[in-house]
Amino acid sequence: MPPLDREIATFNAKLPELLADVGKFVLIKDDRIEGKFETYADALKAGYESHRAGEFLVKKIAPAEQVAFFTRDLVFECRQ
Repeated sequence: MPPLDREIATFNAKLPELLADVGKFVLIKDDRIEGKFETYADALKAGYESHRAGEFLVKKIAPAEQVAFFTRDLVFECRQ
């Protein structure tokens, strides 16, 4: 199983109940929600404290994920 697949599946399965805390950050390890935090930094710190170098997921609770698209094939003409 690819890294974090289990954690992502857990997030998606639990999302309806997590939506009560929109805007907070959730810490997930395997199929366990280990906590909800006000900031990304707090969630990340808790993850490193409890799992050291192991895998865990910190994700913002939101009804829809914000998608960012990046490409390297952009050509810009420099104008001055």
